[in-house]
Amino acid sequence: MKKALYKAFLFLLPIISFGCSTAEPDSQNKTISEDHTHELEDSSNDYTVRLTTGQIEIMKISMGSFMNMNVTTTIKSNGQLELPPQNKASVSTILSGRVKEIMVMEGSQVKKGQVLAILENPEVIELQEEYIRHTSEFEFIKNDYLRKKELYKDSINSVKEFQKAKAEYQMALAKQQGLKAKLQLLNYSISEVEKGVVSSSFNVISPIEGYVRLIEVNMGKFVEQKQEMFEIVDNDHIHMDLLVYEKDIDKVKIDQKVVFSISTHPENVFYGKVFAVGRAFQSEIKAVKVHAEITSKPTGLLPGMYVDARIIIDSNETQSVPESAIIEEGGLSYIFVVNESKSNEDYVSFNKIEINTGASDMGFVEVVTAQPVPTHPKVVIHGAYYILAEMNKGEGSGHNH
Repeated sequence: MKKALYKAFLFLLPIISFGCSTAEPDSQNKTISEDHTHELEDSSNDYTVRLTTGQIEIMKISMGSFMNMNVTTTIKSNGQLELPPQNKASVSTILSGRVKEIMVMEGSQVKKGQVLAILENPEVIELQEEYIRHTSEFEFIKNDYLRKKELYKDSINSVKEFQKAKAEYQMALAKQQGLKAKLQLLNYSISEVEKGVVSSSFNVISPIEGYVRLIEVNMGKFVEQKQEMFEIVDNDHIHMDLLVYEKDIDKVKIDQKVVFSISTHPENVFYGKVFAVGRAFQSEIKAVKVHAEITSKPTGLLPGMYVDARIIIDSNETQSVPESAIIEEGGLSYIFVVNESKSNEDYVSFNKIEINTGASDMGFVEVVTAQPVPTHPKVVIHGAYYILAEMNKGEGSGHNH
């Protein structure tokens, strides 16, 4: 009956996340039991168990805290992690060549302008030689033009001779600048070429800073012009592209909080914020794309990963824990809370606390404790059933292990 009464008072409850104490959002630390600052009292040995730190490590028991969550007033959505076009680059070569050396590996971090590979092509020798030869000719044409320009000013040269020298100079300048631009596109040092340093190889460089996501070449491979060789991504600007259906789109606003998990680690929850709502309606699925930045900055997120998200449309939040923290016994629900007054560096004492559960979503459940607990208690979030098994093993021996 008591459990049913507690459940009757649970309504309109929320979603944010549950995490370990090393990475929790600002919204945590407000729990229903916040006014109870006294330590837990053991009403019965049947609700207390003590484990060594070695046992805790072997059982992989982890602890966190209650979180303020919103599991009812949200918009369910899904989508993918994406990068803006300016934060990913497909790297190709403007001139064909054979791969002489590959300077990076997949996953390598690279800077803008860093050499990714070296290609060889004998034709580039002719290009460098042509630039050197034309540079020498250009200096002669330039000096001749400047001399005839002065003579023209002094009315010594005719207009025709001056205009001819000027035309030759302009053509030579355009030719030199064209050859120079080609060498620069092949990432040659112009100053080195002008010194006579000629090479049959040229560098392929990264146009942005980021990580090497894909390598499409190998040693000795002949690469054609415009063939993609590398893909570079800058994951610092990764964001979510979420699909929100027609019936919910009018509820979505800029700066609304987003809570999401990824398919590879559904037990972890991350945070974001809506920064743009799409203007194009996708009629085939009757949805609009919503863009959200990631504010919690987790590691390991990659473009293309599937996300399960909730857009929070109000601040209706309540005390919640992950499903893994809750155990069922005798038709009742419990969690384990650390009894700080009876714990030390060698042992940790746990109290089994009866709870009433409410709404759930994304692996989290809203809870109300059936007895007072300390402010900001340490709650077992993984391994609760191992603790229960240890407790049951100790029946008849005081439950102290």
